[in-house]
Amino acid sequence: MEDPITIVSLLVGVIGTSIAIYQAAVIREGKKRKSELQYILAGINNAALQKQQTWQNQISTLKKLESEQDWEMGRLYLRAKDDFAEIASLTIALEGTIDIDNSAIKSMMDKSIEIVRKNNVLQEEGMKNPLFNNPVPEPEKKP
Repeated sequence: MEDPITIVSLLVGVIGTSIAIYQAAVIREGKKRKSELQYILAGINNAALQKQQTWQNQISTLKKLESEQDWEMGRLYLRAKDDFAEIASLTIALEGTIDIDNSAIKSMMDKSIEIVRKNNVLQEEGMKNPLFNNPVPEPEKKP
């Protein structure tokens, strides 16, 4: 029969290895969840910024504020714009508490800038098309 100390040592080793594997899996899943949560907050931030711009556009279409009703409408539009700005700020703060060194919001903004730059290059290339530089001549008019 095996020495009891060897059997106990073997059991402790197996249990210790199992715990280490479990901890590694938990840490790996935790990192995935953290990243997912950051990108959810980044999406909320992006939507809030877009809504803020939408309300700003609505404000710019307001006519001259003359009546009390006009002023009330203007205040409501400004309040809505400010509320979405506050939501955007809160999502930045919340995302920062998850991982201060890696920002999904910054990553999404950088990606958006990159996409806009690439789109601008495509627009420039499209403008090099000879059809844009030499439009189709109009048919000659008969006298």
